[in-house]
Amino acid sequence: MGHTNLVKKVKNIAFGLSGGWFLCLYFTSLAIVYALTIIGAKKAYALLKCASFCLMPFGKNAYTDFMSHKFGNTFWAVTTGWQAAFVCLVFAAFWYATVFGAYLGSRYFHLAQYCVSPFGTKCYPTKLLTGGETAVARLREEHNFEL
Repeated sequence: MGHTNLVKKVKNIAFGLSGGWFLCLYFTSLAIVYALTIIGAKKAYALLKCASFCLMPFGKNAYTDFMSHKFGNTFWAVTTGWQAAFVCLVFAAFWYATVFGAYLGSRYFHLAQYCVSPFGTKCYPTKLLTGGETAVARLREEHNFEL
């Protein structure tokens, strides 16, 4: 168990050094600008969720339920989400263009999908989503997950 945690930490550090910290600062600064307005408070919250996902994307996956917040996600995608997703896609394209960066590029692409519709999106540990039913039952007991 300790080996996988170390690998996850190394991957998160590599992601941060490859542009994750820049994206986190971008989303945080944009959230501060939106938080200054009354209308932008929900947008600021969504941007802060994106920023926190930028810090440590390995070890968790985002499950997006676009239909749970149709109006909010549509308004978000038209006004701000496309800009955030575009920045993530630029980083993904850069890393996909390199020989060794396809793995990092895939996480930026996943982050772009998350940035388009953050309302109703939940982040779950990767083990919970890929481990099968026995792993789900075991992790629910260990961490008291409510699904």
